[in-house]
Amino acid sequence: MKKSMIVVILWSSILCKAMAGSSPLENPKAVEKWVETLIKSNKQEKLSKLHFYFHRLGGGASSPSAVVVAKANATMPNSFGLTVIRDDPLTVGPEMSSAHIGYAQGMSATVSLEEVVLVDYFTLSFGDGSSLAVVGSNAIFHEYRELPIVGGTGAFRLARGVVTFQTYFFNATTRDASIQADAVVFHY
Repeated sequence: MKKSMIVVILWSSILCKAMAGSSPLENPKAVEKWVETLIKSNKQEKLSKLHFYFHRLGGGASSPSAVVVAKANATMPNSFGLTVIRDDPLTVGPEMSSAHIGYAQGMSATVSLEEVVLVDYFTLSFGDGSSLAVVGSNAIFHEYRELPIVGGTGAFRLARGVVTFQTYFFNATTRDASIQADAVVFHY
């Protein structure tokens, strides 16, 4: 069996396990009832481990996945003050051609005068309507970056956890990048 097929099967298995016992996105009354049932049943948290990639398509792409929406009026070190909106594809493997599972949607702003550090605010939106909210500091040239997962929806309701990023590929000319993501998520 091809490696990409095995990854798709593993990803599907992980997402199905994460979704077991949870409901799809629902109206406010249904969510309230879900929470009440959760409290009454003393339901235990689940632990899901997710492994996937997201891709930043830069200036070389016909349709870039991130665009600058603000920058400082003066020349600043490390692009301080640069703000970008993103809609980066998520895949099961490091190649853009691998199975598509969702998008990393949100914004990033450079916040350090000393090194390139982003503050990221984005949602990992998966194909089934579930999502994970990620907010944190991302020193993009460090080998590993750890950002907190501060919430979720759908299969990941009441999520909390950590996602670790490692750059898999970066092309300085085109600004294309593939980032490996490994998440550990507690949810109900």
